[in-house]
Amino acid sequence: MKRFYNNLGWHRIRGVRGFGILALSIAFCLTGLLALSSCDDDNDEAAPEPVEMRGFYSSVDTDGTVDCTNEDVDLREEEAGDLSEPNVRITSRGVAFGDAAFIQVGVKVGGSATNAETIASYYVSETDGNFDRPGSYFLVAKTDSDIQADTIYTGYWAGYAYRPGGEGTPKPVVICPYVMVPAGTPELEDIAGGDCGDMGGDDVHPALQKYLTDADGSLKNCHDLLDADGVLSPEKRTQ
Repeated sequence: MKRFYNNLGWHRIRGVRGFGILALSIAFCLTGLLALSSCDDDNDEAAPEPVEMRGFYSSVDTDGTVDCTNEDVDLREEEAGDLSEPNVRITSRGVAFGDAAFIQVGVKVGGSATNAETIASYYVSETDGNFDRPGSYFLVAKTDSDIQADTIYTGYWAGYAYRPGGEGTPKPVVICPYVMVPAGTPELEDIAGGDCGDMGGDDVHPALQKYLTDADGSLKNCHDLLDADGVLSPEKRTQ
């Protein structure tokens, strides 16, 4: 046995075996790193860069009057296996709502011969880690010769009228007009936060008037969705 272990051929075999173990260890390490890299790539694909948008819409103030305001919107489109899975994620914030953020998931359906591209999403408001007051958007894609953007979205938002303050006061469930345009749209980029026009208040920008004002130039009103008994009753709100 001593001669066997002292044999130079055996030493070479033992050396080759040691080198093989080292090579396998390196291979396993590289495989692990590639796997981690692949996971990072998957995570990157799962979190697409948001498209920055701005939403302009009617809402109901704490005193019950209807006004017009805007919000900043991050629109993320994701791949979905089928339309039973969300493929749109939206986060919106506006100065009219203080520190609240509205976190949404929904479905974007491509256009067809009979229907335009549509986004339907659901949100809950979040303030200081507390979630409440759910609502939804229903927006249809279109082009507008008065707005320099490839695509805008028009439709409505529906949910609890939410404003800071007045805690404990019942909030009505309303439906109000809404239009969303890409951030940086030339005609609209100078509109300040909280406004819908150059002068604020009821002075809606001309490019948005067809969506947010009536024929007489007054703001399109919000409508109550539910009556006191919780029955669908879309009556126009009165100030």
